[in-house]
Amino acid sequence: MERVPPGGDAADLNGHGHDEEAWAEALARSVAHLAAQLTVNQIRLRALATELGERGLVDPKAVAIQVRAIAAAETGTYLRENLGEGLAEIIDVEALEQELVAYLQADEG
Repeated sequence: MERVPPGGDAADLNGHGHDEEAWAEALARSVAHLAAQLTVNQIRLRALATELGERGLVDPKAVAIQVRAIAAAETGTYLRENLGEGLAEIIDVEALEQELVAYLQADEG
């Protein structure tokens, strides 16, 4: 089994002096916090898009074009900011970025 974070001394994981259980708990809290933030933003964006769509104030194709452009230019930056330094060190951010950009490029609006 791969150690997360990598290292040889359980008493000094990644140089921070936390044991594996404390580190795992901190990671779980971080992931839960990110999931909560994502959920709140999804709900707010869904409400905004619904209102704009119902009023005929948004062009879905124009939004899809913007999504693709922003995804290509800024996905990596947003990922690193949202993951934080600790998670960005243990996740293959570049691979995840490529997957997200490909997914968003396929969005037809």
